[in-house]
Amino acid sequence: MKFSRLFYDSRVSFTKISINWIIISVVIGLLSALTIYNFFYVIRESFRVMTFGFANLPYVLTEEDRNSYNLFFAGLSVVFANSITINMLLSRPSGILYWRNPIRRRILNDQVFLNFNFSYWFTKMGLCFFIFSMCCLDFDFSPYVGVLSSLLLLVLYLDSWKGLSRIFRKNRFKFQIIHFTVLILLTFGLSKINTIDYQSIDDTAIKSSPIYQLPYSNFYHEFHSAYHREVVLTLELEDDNELLILYQGKRAVVNDIPDIIAAERASLREEMVPFLHVRIIADKALNIEYIKQVEKILYTIAQLYVVYDVYNDDLLTHRFERRGIKFKITPTIIELQSNIDIQTPPLPEWWYFDRSKNLMSIIKVDIGSVIKVNGIITPKEILVEEFKKYILKNILFEYSYEKNTSYQDYINVLSSQYKAAFELRKQNQTIFKEHSYNDREAYLEEQNKLKQQFPIRIIETFD
Repeated sequence: MKFSRLFYDSRVSFTKISINWIIISVVIGLLSALTIYNFFYVIRESFRVMTFGFANLPYVLTEEDRNSYNLFFAGLSVVFANSITINMLLSRPSGILYWRNPIRRRILNDQVFLNFNFSYWFTKMGLCFFIFSMCCLDFDFSPYVGVLSSLLLLVLYLDSWKGLSRIFRKNRFKFQIIHFTVLILLTFGLSKINTIDYQSIDDTAIKSSPIYQLPYSNFYHEFHSAYHREVVLTLELEDDNELLILYQGKRAVVNDIPDIIAAERASLREEMVPFLHVRIIADKALNIEYIKQVEKILYTIAQLYVVYDVYNDDLLTHRFERRGIKFKITPTIIELQSNIDIQTPPLPEWWYFDRSKNLMSIIKVDIGSVIKVNGIITPKEILVEEFKKYILKNILFEYSYEKNTSYQDYINVLSSQYKAAFELRKQNQTIFKEHSYNDREAYLEEQNKLKQQFPIRIIETFD
């Protein structure tokens, strides 16, 4: 007995703990879990809102991803709260373990360092991924959250039991399974709590930066010119099939387009006006007729170039880089019948001259759910090779649209023709840009010859 008093008593006595102190410790642990979970939830939503201004698209989570993140944060909160509860139970001199017992000190130290060390590491990693996701890359955590987060939570839980296993010598696995089951139930229950009305945040984000199902394209232009200027027009179809134009967060109608372009031109220096382009954003299922109605108005005010916004399938850049196909509006657009009340100019003289003299062979391309080239059904997978057979300086392509032709159908054909022409030019190129610093004039001259040899000439007919 004197020996035990001089050193320590190694016995474990659970009967000496106060029931009131157990209840107080458990209640504080539950409140701690709720507080920590709410903190994680608010931080996540705050970071998500902060990323809205850095990307072309709002960062809106799917329900599946949101539930996964909630479950992970709830698991962390419960593990941390478990450590807090254990600290409270053993830190008070309740008689469970003698105060000089090194096992008691080891358990308390393990629980304290578990929380602080992991919180320090997790904060550094979280800030690192957050900053990179804002400025440099778009990292998709979804495929990794399930497995990695589960393993991480399991390791944290087992680490919290590292010292407890020394005092639960009898029926240790029984107590551990019961304890683990309780924590699992608390984790799932806590993950169902939504601290913030995230639906309102998503609605606001989508309203300011709507998400559209952009058409997919196998070709896109790169815009590096310092003189490149764009007016972004977003096309939406209302319930009454009326076309709505969204411009800088404001709603407009088709007849307002001339005023929009005039205001943009007035804000530019005179020498910059010819470099102005109109970027069209529209859903891939939109009927091509609505796109061409907008182009008709643009042509009447001498705005000849548009950029079709297309889907960017590159994970690293699709939230920060807009891809598009630059297209020069064809003069035949004025033959489109529409209800637009605007004066249209006549076709240019060169158009009548070429047709009357029949200087060019015309390749007809029927665009719809089925694509036909010269009356032959052509799958979109071989369109590029098919166009390569016909792209010559004396060939004119006539796009004929069916009544229900979608925007995606149109982009399938247009992007294939552009890709075919650019591949032919590249195959016949002898002077490359990276080798042309001392002979830039020769490079530009060759590029002009290649454009004349493999031109992109398109006319359009409308049913």
